[in-house]
Amino acid sequence: MTDYITKQYNCKICNKTHKIELPKDLCKGRTKFPFPYVFLHGEPKDILTILYIDKDLQIRGVEVQQGTNDFFSKEYVVKMATNLSDEVDRLREENVKLMREIDDLKDKYKKQMERLPY
Repeated sequence: MTDYITKQYNCKICNKTHKIELPKDLCKGRTKFPFPYVFLHGEPKDILTILYIDKDLQIRGVEVQQGTNDFFSKEYVVKMATNLSDEVDRLREENVKLMREIDDLKDKYKKQMERLPY
């Protein structure tokens, strides 16, 4: 279970101070600081937000950009969707394989239980 730390940042577009929960292990494995932490906020989520986080999980900078829900090019979205679709297919196939293995193990268990004297 990951612990979180609550931080605040000010958005110059919506003129609000927001709270955000960051995983305490967010810096794990990172070697360069500050690093960008990117997400969308707003309603609808159309404000691209970049927080620059240091090694102590302090916010050292904030960049915000109003979007029009087209932050990514069509080509990038198609590539991303294709990759995700391929991964879903791979996971579906793996799931089918694992379900077969489970069924096989259940059958083996049942056969072994039938052999036991009562």
